[in-house]
Amino acid sequence: MKLIERFKTAGQILVGMKSSPMLDETVKVHRAMGRVQHIRNGVVLSDEVIFNVKTTVGIDFTFAQTYGTSAQANGLNYIALSNDTLTETTASTTLSTEIAANGLARAIGAYAHTGGASTATISKTFTCATGAQSAQKAALFSASSAGTMHHALAFTQRALQVGDQLAVTFTITLT
Repeated sequence: MKLIERFKTAGQILVGMKSSPMLDETVKVHRAMGRVQHIRNGVVLSDEVIFNVKTTVGIDFTFAQTYGTSAQANGLNYIALSNDTLTETTASTTLSTEIAANGLARAIGAYAHTGGASTATISKTFTCATGAQSAQKAALFSASSAGTMHHALAFTQRALQVGDQLAVTFTITLT
């Protein structure tokens, strides 16, 4: 699938403008990409790459953390899951119906970034521990409870059985 078709399919809009024949400027909307893998007994049953919804309070948080002068140290590195459809909008501050049981409760992810690179990842592999549980949505937060929600994304529902794993990786690109 071509990139433009992928954006059209995901309901995204690519905006471009030309100010002169010699200058080609493109307005870029920076987003996170999610990758969700359903793993059973070490075998990947499904692998999906999806795009997310960014929240206004999350954008403000990013600017404050990246450019602000405060001594805050709240990274957006906690991953939460839910099993309802994506209802979050840019005004959302919580993840509806957040899962808090079966080994799938909000947890800190592993942060990775190479100096000078334009991407960072936050990833977590959840293990369904105490009972069957489905999941179809993930979000990044600044704390283990409450906190600021930034990226929220929906993926194809996964019906996890005890012992199944769900690997979630958010890739953040800033250019």
